[in-house]
Amino acid sequence: MENENHIEQTEQTEEISGEVGEVAETAENAEESAEPADVNKITYINFIPPDPGDSGFWKDAEVNGKGRLRKLPFLICAIVLMLAICTYAVMLGRGKGWFSNIIKGKENMSFTLPIADTPELDDKYYNADGSYTSAGAAKAVLPSVVQIQVYSKNALVPTSQGSGIIISEDGYIVTNAHVISDSDYGITVSLYDKTQYAAKIVGSDDSTDIAVLKIGAEGLTPAQFADSDKCELGDEVITVGAPAGYENTVTKGIVSGLNRQIHAENSATPMQCIQIDAAINPGNSGGPLFNMWGQVIGITSSKLVSTSYDNIGFAITVNSAKPIIEELMEKGYIPDKPRIGISYYIVNAEAAKLNNVEAGIYVMDISDDCNVAKTELKVGDIITEMNGKAVTDTDVVTEIMSGLKAGDSMTCKVYRPSQKEGAKLEDGEHFEIEFKLNSDKTSMIEQKEKSKE
Repeated sequence: MENENHIEQTEQTEEISGEVGEVAETAENAEESAEPADVNKITYINFIPPDPGDSGFWKDAEVNGKGRLRKLPFLICAIVLMLAICTYAVMLGRGKGWFSNIIKGKENMSFTLPIADTPELDDKYYNADGSYTSAGAAKAVLPSVVQIQVYSKNALVPTSQGSGIIISEDGYIVTNAHVISDSDYGITVSLYDKTQYAAKIVGSDDSTDIAVLKIGAEGLTPAQFADSDKCELGDEVITVGAPAGYENTVTKGIVSGLNRQIHAENSATPMQCIQIDAAINPGNSGGPLFNMWGQVIGITSSKLVSTSYDNIGFAITVNSAKPIIEELMEKGYIPDKPRIGISYYIVNAEAAKLNNVEAGIYVMDISDDCNVAKTELKVGDIITEMNGKAVTDTDVVTEIMSGLKAGDSMTCKVYRPSQKEGAKLEDGEHFEIEFKLNSDKTSMIEQKEKSKE
């Protein structure tokens, strides 16, 4: 077929060349016989069609038309082939399900975090008490862990990565909100068998650092979730994730602390966390913390980064994450969460005494889009009470806010330190403010001073 096409193209080229030669020759003859041109004279060039009786012309036209018709199927096939190649290239780069993500709507649904059966393994993977060995736990849980790639600058090279936990057979995955925060160009998810899918964000809450994704897959292996309140100090645990891009990395440690109240970055909402000494690094975020029964007890979220400390990591407990996950699954956001609209840090009793001020929360910034900005409150003021309750630490603030929702009223007692040199405590000003709470879209922010080396 290629030879026939080549011959046909060659014949057409010769015919075209002949026509060009004739035109050139005619032009030369015209130049020889032409009289000097009159610049004021307009010359009309008329095209006189050939005589219809000239059967040779129409025969040639018919032959050329048939030749073009013969090429049409090949042209269509070429276009289809090019589209198929482009589609395959996009799928390779962005994972399966990218097209369905474009045409599908929201993926929200009523959901209850599932409890799955513990996988049955060979006897060598069990301890005497029925729990898994480290190898057994890894073998049982790896199919429920995914690697997440985030594209923030272009659609070809991921700029960040993390891990996630499969929570349903039909492709719902939980991870950290900070993992997928800069996903302007999309998200892909890699399964244990290295199959890759494009992912959609079902819901995300920055203040609790929880997010839910959806991929177009069926028949997945969801993780089993346990009651994290049953954890005890010293319990053995393992983490699974993709630190530095090394997927399916397993590390082991123990529960080093319980009931740690840890804030996500730029959030005043503390999440109850389990402190662990198992090694976690960037890329572990959003991955699971398992007990030795192969059950998820936490979502790995952060670690203490300092040259002075080692092996201090944190995982959000399943019990505190569960209601957030279920709200995100159903609504895509956390409804009615209240926001004051200030950044602050705590002034405890000792610090207050040293600086001749009252204890409370020191206002560092006020959001212009919040109702509190319309009151007398200024940067540098110290809020001493909220709704009649003294605020001496973050836990008290959290307790007060937990019983409120957006639109509720709040009354605060405020102390404004005197700006006079050598001012005493009593030189300050006391007043009261009242305002309505806004909806939490960015959250109240507690500023923590970084430890100095």
